[in-house]
Amino acid sequence: MKKILYLSLVALGMSSCTDKFLEEKMVSTITQEYFDTEQGLEQLIVGTYDALRVTKQYEQGPKVLMTACDNFSFKDANWGMYSASVWNATDKLSGYGYSLCGEYSSNGAQPLGFYPIISNCNRAIETIREGKAQGKYLEDEAYAAQRLSEALFNRAYSLYIMSTIYGEVYVPTGFITSLPSNYNYVRESVPNIYKLLIGDLRYAFDHLPDVTSQNLATEFGRVTKGAAAHFLAKLYLQRAQGVKYGSAEYGVKADGHVDTDNPKSYLGMLYKGEGVADLDSCIYFANQVIPSVDGGNGSYYQLEADYGRLFSHPLGDYSNESSKELILSCVYGPMGSADNGRYGNRLPYFFGGDYVSASWGIPEFCWEYPTKSASRVGFTNDFGFDLYVDKMADSRYQKSFHLEYVTALKGGESNSVPAANLDYYAYDSDENQTYTWTEDMAAYFNANILPSYDRASWGGRQAVANEHKMGKGDLAFAFLENTKATAIDIKEAAAQPFVLFARWIKDGNKYYYRVPIQASGKSYDYNSKSYAGLDKLSSTCCPATVKYDEPNRSNYTHYESGRDIPLFRLAETYLIRAAAQGLKGNYSEAVSDINIVRARAAYKGGEKRNEILARFSESYPGSSVLSASEKSYPYTVANDMTGAMLIDQSIWGSSPAADKEMYPATAVSTEDRFTNFILNEVAREFNQEMIYIEWLHHSGWQADRIIYHDELGSSKAGLWDSSDNLINGIGQTGNGMGMFEPYYTFKPFSQNMLDLLTDENGRPLDEAAKKAYQNYGYK
Repeated sequence: MKKILYLSLVALGMSSCTDKFLEEKMVSTITQEYFDTEQGLEQLIVGTYDALRVTKQYEQGPKVLMTACDNFSFKDANWGMYSASVWNATDKLSGYGYSLCGEYSSNGAQPLGFYPIISNCNRAIETIREGKAQGKYLEDEAYAAQRLSEALFNRAYSLYIMSTIYGEVYVPTGFITSLPSNYNYVRESVPNIYKLLIGDLRYAFDHLPDVTSQNLATEFGRVTKGAAAHFLAKLYLQRAQGVKYGSAEYGVKADGHVDTDNPKSYLGMLYKGEGVADLDSCIYFANQVIPSVDGGNGSYYQLEADYGRLFSHPLGDYSNESSKELILSCVYGPMGSADNGRYGNRLPYFFGGDYVSASWGIPEFCWEYPTKSASRVGFTNDFGFDLYVDKMADSRYQKSFHLEYVTALKGGESNSVPAANLDYYAYDSDENQTYTWTEDMAAYFNANILPSYDRASWGGRQAVANEHKMGKGDLAFAFLENTKATAIDIKEAAAQPFVLFARWIKDGNKYYYRVPIQASGKSYDYNSKSYAGLDKLSSTCCPATVKYDEPNRSNYTHYESGRDIPLFRLAETYLIRAAAQGLKGNYSEAVSDINIVRARAAYKGGEKRNEILARFSESYPGSSVLSASEKSYPYTVANDMTGAMLIDQSIWGSSPAADKEMYPATAVSTEDRFTNFILNEVAREFNQEMIYIEWLHHSGWQADRIIYHDELGSSKAGLWDSSDNLINGIGQTGNGMGMFEPYYTFKPFSQNMLDLLTDENGRPLDEAAKKAYQNYGYK
């Protein structure tokens, strides 16, 4: 009983964000009375901030929260194709969810997961509310209310994520320091869960300090009034979105519980009750965060002028973590600090992309490039890339993904002291190990590419057969996310002065999808008998995210990171308010908020586009036309692209702009298409930030969008382009490859958990009771 049901009741306070606690008090000497003291209770509350971190430290977080996204595909094909061998109550998916809720670390020293955190929150809440707290908690009412608000917030966040995963979940109301007499853990209805969350957060909003009064030197990372307001706005929006599912058609009973025998219960579980004016409440609380014209409420928070700065994390530089766009972050300390728990933030390990190959001039991992990502979860898929419909205007595409790499060597003489990347060897150096030009490659390059290729590192040199392709400062490789209609000719692709990975390559009347390269002597060609996407995601099949890069790691291939992870950003608050305004029919107000986010995303004059964008701009359909100067090195943006990014209401109507948004066929009304546009915008803004999944899920459009957008997961036929590089007839056939079922939008409870459950008298549940407890469809 080491897992969820036991640990949900343990309140030992062993999880702490401060190494001072670990140094001063050994776990074996702590008694429950210690948590009534000022110091003990403070440390207990600090420990509840693990609620924000458990999804970032272990693979169960990404593997539970990134499944069932229409813009993301899992590297493991069985996961990405929704195989019944994974999507059941006994395999790893259910086990990861079980672990995410509560488990011991492998060395048995620390309870991890949401239920242990909830127990700690309940311990703190009870101690303060019942007047047991000592010291400053008795002497300073405002201080006690603030710390109580933090515990309420962290409990709310834990329950919110678990309800997003499962729908109805067990909600502990207290804490126990020993095994309980039974495991009668009844699932709470989602309306009651949201009533609890909103009530607790309303209290927190009233009693938390404004960010402007927070001491950022000592209190940075604690929740503030702005965080509570943002969270409330999101919950009110989600409750309003779920009202349409609150009927018997979707399995919802009079008491708010959902009949899990109902095939539509996956939608009924989205019903969260009804408030008097939820959309107005959403807008009200969003207004407490969003800067007002008159400089009133919310005047502290500001959008970053440059979207890329939010994720820019140079050597020794953590300044992006203090951005005024960040309302709440999951906070970590310096590398190797006890503040980071056992592993720290490991998202670089789960989402990074591989780039190492001596054959293109990056022979080993480099500090200023991602770390080794041996446990990669998956990648953004074709739909996720195509959502950036104007890649010449929307800088978020370039600033979210590694579209290209420059040749480099690992800097410094130590494997444990971060250092800037070093230049790779000259193209004619004896130490250069890159691919060589073939005669055909060299001839094509010299005749067709060299006349206009003015990259500074290239120096105008001719391509010579059997000489190395890449050298100092040259591109090593790049990704071209083109379409079948703009497929690049195979001779042009091979003759690039770097290795080109294109989504579509053509050879005469043959079209190849994500065709991989293969060695050919000291050079390479394209292997038209294979593919490197869909169910065969390879390490270099498509761009990986830049959002979790950590050059300040403790070893050049290490998985631990000390960088913070944004949880609430002001850009999301604008989109929350926009969604609420649109659902009220106030589309002009929604457009205004959306355009604030999109205007920030636009390329501004003086910025630099990647070479793979500027030189190949015609390969991205729907993109703005670049001037001749913008296509030349150093690919400087000459024209502010804000105008190209602004939208009007026609984008969710019938217009060429609307067609580019790829709405699912089931989105037929104005409200449907508006909601799907908002989802597209959230996906563009928060790609791979584990925020989009919340929007997708609670909108009620999750199943439809997977069916119409996710080629790997969908079973729909004829929605995609077909290619000629199949493997035994399997691959990019134009048909979906998956077995997705709508009920997969909620996760299965683990059979191990169900087998531990009892009735109020301690008798194990029978099979009928277990089935009623389990979400629909799972066995």
